[in-house]
Amino acid sequence: MIKAEHIYHYSDSHCLNKVKDMSKFPAWFNRAYKRWSRSQPGEEDFLAFCDLLGQKPVVVLAWLHGETVPHEAELLPIAALLGMDVYGLLNEPEPDPELLKIFHSFSHLTGEFRLRLAQALFEVRERMGIENLSFDLKQTETIIDNVFKKYGLT
Repeated sequence: MIKAEHIYHYSDSHCLNKVKDMSKFPAWFNRAYKRWSRSQPGEEDFLAFCDLLGQKPVVVLAWLHGETVPHEAELLPIAALLGMDVYGLLNEPEPDPELLKIFHSFSHLTGEFRLRLAQALFEVRERMGIENLSFDLKQTETIIDNVFKKYGLT
């Protein structure tokens, strides 16, 4: 179960470190993409890679060129496909292992649905932490139900 204590707090120094780490991400992401491409049977193309990440090609190109970096829920599909190194590289905390297990259990979904699942899981985690309440089962179910409806996952 996603617990409220898994909320991450960022300091100003975290933001400064993230700017420094942005320069490392494009090279790592390019190498990881090339490794992925070579490991695929047949001719997997860039669009298939984007679909696995649940992203539009323009977003993935921006990551490859270092114009932007992924964050929060966007990191989960990258980590699932290319490895957990992405969290350390961007100086981001790794997700709760239970969150990763839940995400992996839906590997049969297309990239877009998996990204929506990741976004919903992160939002559930945030809402449970922000409200900082002791949740009973009914409250937890209500939060999960509302968030999953928001992302079209019901």
